Amino acid sequence: MLGISLAALLLAEAAPQSARLWYFVPFTFLGNSLAPLPYDGAVVYLGAHHPLWLIVSIAVAATLVIEMWNMELLARILARDGTRAFRNHRATQWSLRWYRKAPFWSLVLTCVLPLVPHYPMRFLAVLAGYPLWKYQISVILGRGTRYIGLVLVGATLPVPGAWIVVASLLILALGVRGARRMNRVDGGLPGAGRTRALPEEG
Repeated sequence: MLGISLAALLLAEAAPQSARLWYFVPFTFLGNSLAPLPYDGAVVYLGAHHPLWLIVSIAVAATLVIEMWNMELLARILARDGTRAFRNHRATQWSLRWYRKAPFWSLVLTCVLPLVPHYPMRFLAVLAGYPLWKYQISVILGRGTRYIGLVLVGATLPVPGAWIVVASLLILALGVRGARRMNRVDGGLPGAGRTRALPEEG
């Protein structure tokens, strides 16, 4: 992933006319990582400057790479003894029972809808032992649909870049505020001395 990011940055320097697309690759890694970073605004912005198929192809491919890293990291974290309290927590087990009723479409839905956090679904997929290849197919369908919608917004509506930046910063601020509030509640993030709530995905 670091190698891909470095190659993209070098290509951005070598081909300034396509720099926005190359910078979009490492930004996609950040926007779909475990960090709550606003990402949708960048897709909307690129929609006004590049073909839909090109933006969506790059976004989906880069998302698949970072999601593979996300799932590997979470699998290692959740395998530790220090996460036993989180794994056995009543809220975690309750969520797992509901997740197992429709795991694939639950993943697709949270990938598509911007107001439904996908972050907790990664934890549930790992805890349920959901196959990586099925998880990645759900990402292709869900994120692909979401990216197409965002690109169409940028291609059809003249949204000023400054507005996109302001909206993204506002979303980030709200996400950080929500994460801080949830961190005060017991029963969430694994690995801590006491359990804390999961932050929502940006």
